[in-house]
Amino acid sequence: MACIDCETVRDRFEPHISYSLSPDSGADYYATNIDYRADGTTALVWEKGIALGVLNLTVLGHHNLSNALAAVAIGRALGLEFGEIARGLATFEGARRRFEFRGEVDGITFIDDYAHHPSELSATLAAARLQARPGQRVVAIFQPHRYSRTQAFLAEFATSFSHGDLVVLTDIYSAGEADTGLISGKKLAEEVAKHHSNVDYQATLDNVRDFLLQNLRPGDLALFLGAGNLNQIIPEVIDLLGQPAQATS
Repeated sequence: MACIDCETVRDRFEPHISYSLSPDSGADYYATNIDYRADGTTALVWEKGIALGVLNLTVLGHHNLSNALAAVAIGRALGLEFGEIARGLATFEGARRRFEFRGEVDGITFIDDYAHHPSELSATLAAARLQARPGQRVVAIFQPHRYSRTQAFLAEFATSFSHGDLVVLTDIYSAGEADTGLISGKKLAEEVAKHHSNVDYQATLDNVRDFLLQNLRPGDLALFLGAGNLNQIIPEVIDLLGQPAQATS
């Protein structure tokens, strides 16, 4: 089974069962009447040209709908009725550190996400943009993970933040790798800035914390992205932003 929305898969494989978000793809399972909303996603699911029914998901974004189609395809292959599959998917709230709500203070919403590959970043920020209210800023705070990955996908990383209004980058989380001196968080920030007009580099997590305290605005959707230890500063930022309100209450 495979998603034929992926060009590589489509060109190099002939899956026994296929799924796609495009009704014109020729996939066995596909979706129409797709409605991406701030509180979830709705779509009509088809199986080989026959409408199975409507999926109601609480998770956001194109990637989660695609994953849901994969679950439908697997369930049907196992002999499950579509209604059973749809009821199960309707209760799925997402995995930990996948668009995980961490708190809200002063009208700022804090989200933690494990995304650390360019395609994951693009998908997560696209989902955030779908959820954002009119005029709400999407603030992407990213900690690169591993020198080797950052170097290998530098060009892809540079164009992964188009759905963010403000991009904040910090130094690379080594995950045990030695620093080769060939790549850095600052270098990545410079590359991202070639494609994005609002990029800020903060070398350390303390710098990131202080920058956010000064620059986050009421109504912002702040996404902490990466597989390292960036999310450790979320509780501190929430606490410090909440102190002035507590002091005047």
